[in-house]
Amino acid sequence: MKINHKLWVLFGLAVTASPTQAQSSVTLFTSLDDAIAHYNNEGKGPVTQLQVGDMTGNWWGLRGEEDLGGGVKTVFFLASGFNLNTGKQAIAGQEFGKALGAWMGLASDSWGTVRIGRQYSPANDLVPGLTGDPYSPAFSTPGDADNNDGTFYVNNAVKYISPNYDGFKYELLYALGGVAGNISSQSSSSAAVSYSTGVLTVAGGYIFAKNDGPNGAGTADQTQNNSVTPLFGDVPFVGSRLISMVAAQYNFGPFIGSLRYSNAQWKPGAKFTAFNRTETFNVGGVSLNYALTFAAGLVFGYNYTKSSGASAATYNTVAAQVYYHLSKRTTVYAVTAWNHANGTTFSADGNSIVPAAGSLTDIAASSSTPNQVGFLLGMTTHF
Repeated sequence: MKINHKLWVLFGLAVTASPTQAQSSVTLFTSLDDAIAHYNNEGKGPVTQLQVGDMTGNWWGLRGEEDLGGGVKTVFFLASGFNLNTGKQAIAGQEFGKALGAWMGLASDSWGTVRIGRQYSPANDLVPGLTGDPYSPAFSTPGDADNNDGTFYVNNAVKYISPNYDGFKYELLYALGGVAGNISSQSSSSAAVSYSTGVLTVAGGYIFAKNDGPNGAGTADQTQNNSVTPLFGDVPFVGSRLISMVAAQYNFGPFIGSLRYSNAQWKPGAKFTAFNRTETFNVGGVSLNYALTFAAGLVFGYNYTKSSGASAATYNTVAAQVYYHLSKRTTVYAVTAWNHANGTTFSADGNSIVPAAGSLTDIAASSSTPNQVGFLLGMTTHF
């Protein structure tokens, strides 16, 4: 469908104009992120390509609020992810499939916020922000087996966000599967808490998702990034995922240090020859951000992942990043990372055991060897 560009410009001016009511507003916003990436091996050999969304992602959206009086307001959020290099949707067929979701709700400073719609789980709201993941997915988990990089969202979700009680806050979520006669089928639940003293912040949470419907249908998105996770080909994952995570972040002078641990259990709900029992991932990671100046900084990180169950592998990842803020809106960055895999994992169809392959988190397809090295040079801007 052809869109009249003049109407689109008028719409943009309308949503960013000064609101007619003091406590009501609608804002148009966006984030753009692109990089030149090189990998020594991405399945069949080396590759150099344009790659989007390594640091902040690509999306546009609308957010707004309306003052209802008595300290209560209506809030909403709509964000759509896309590929900057091709113009395609981030998830085919989902207009608001990526970039923090699509939700509406009611908010109050005294009793908290209730949101309904497609959202991140409370665990992803409060925990990954304290890890190395906000700098780049290269600092996260191979295959994003523990959802530290926020690969999957939750549909049909009702979320409660508490007020901030002198640094303490919590969130609760339940997503309705909508299956007649079985209220728990295809549902998801999650909870998380955090506490901050200003220089030290700690958080912990969990998410349980049952993708036990036909072809893995459920309220949580599928996760099939690369050869780390039990199913990464065209065969959908059918079963449940239970992920628990904790993290701590400490600010001292020009440094920001973080420490994290997670446990992810993938339980099959269909019969596969090899993937025939729960596969468990134990993940530990550390990162250190050093602010060289107000505008420039260095980040270093290490991640250790161990899988066990029907298959067993270990993954060691070392990553480094340098960034420079050209302005409050625009940043240039360079990231390099190395991953080494040892042991075995599953074939794409889950029916055989194969050697584990080097896998840099969820930013590239797995290597055809035990090692994978990547380098990205990119820029991100937003408004």
